[in-house]
Amino acid sequence: MKIFIKFIIICCVSCPLALSYEWSSTSLSYLNGSSFELGDNNRVEYSFEHAGGWKYGDNFFWFDVTDPQTSNDSSKTALYGEWAPRLSFGKIFDFYSDKRFVKDVLLSTTFEHGKSTVATRARLIGAGVDLNIPYFKFFQVNLYLRDNLDSKGTSVQSTIAYNLPMDISEKLSLYYSAYIDIVFNSEGNRADNSYVTSHWHTGQQLAYDVGKAYGHADIAYLGMEYQYWSRKYGIESGPVENNLKLLVKWIF
Repeated sequence: MKIFIKFIIICCVSCPLALSYEWSSTSLSYLNGSSFELGDNNRVEYSFEHAGGWKYGDNFFWFDVTDPQTSNDSSKTALYGEWAPRLSFGKIFDFYSDKRFVKDVLLSTTFEHGKSTVATRARLIGAGVDLNIPYFKFFQVNLYLRDNLDSKGTSVQSTIAYNLPMDISEKLSLYYSAYIDIVFNSEGNRADNSYVTSHWHTGQQLAYDVGKAYGHADIAYLGMEYQYWSRKYGIESGPVENNLKLLVKWIF
């Protein structure tokens, strides 16, 4: 639990940096699921997310802490985070337009770092496009060259992310958001147990705006997150994970 408290303090201190953004969104989520694979089936996750747009690009950062309440067994507490800054060619060279199907072309990067029983690290660089699709708040497609720093070689990854708000009435709103990560080939070798095979996973959220009915929209959400893994973590004989989790999200 101490790790989680320190993490929240760091996040709160860093939030004022968002003042230089043209727009930003920050959230803290509680998730609880009972169908996890590779370890305890029942787990609690706390997820911090921050996204923002600035003059020449955008930035997305998220960080998960899993089972921080298991203070008697620190090996069960897992940490994982990703930072994904992107640089907008459309804004730099003045061809950005939200009236075209392809609104923007971007230089996309991602840095991954996690620690549970072992450390996992990766850096990704590639290109992305932002698409103008009716009713969607955003729809991104990114294609990366992926370098797992704990395995020899490189692979290719695509990441799709989108958000669909649904304003049904004055007092009823939902949102549906998702990401889909697909790793197309393998890295590492079997001899030193660093082999990571092709795999894919997705997280899909559907949530209800609880506060809107009481005049406080876009503050608190209640819903579900569905997580699917094919060959979890890229383990060659890794399991398929179908996991439906309770989601409580606070926007601040």
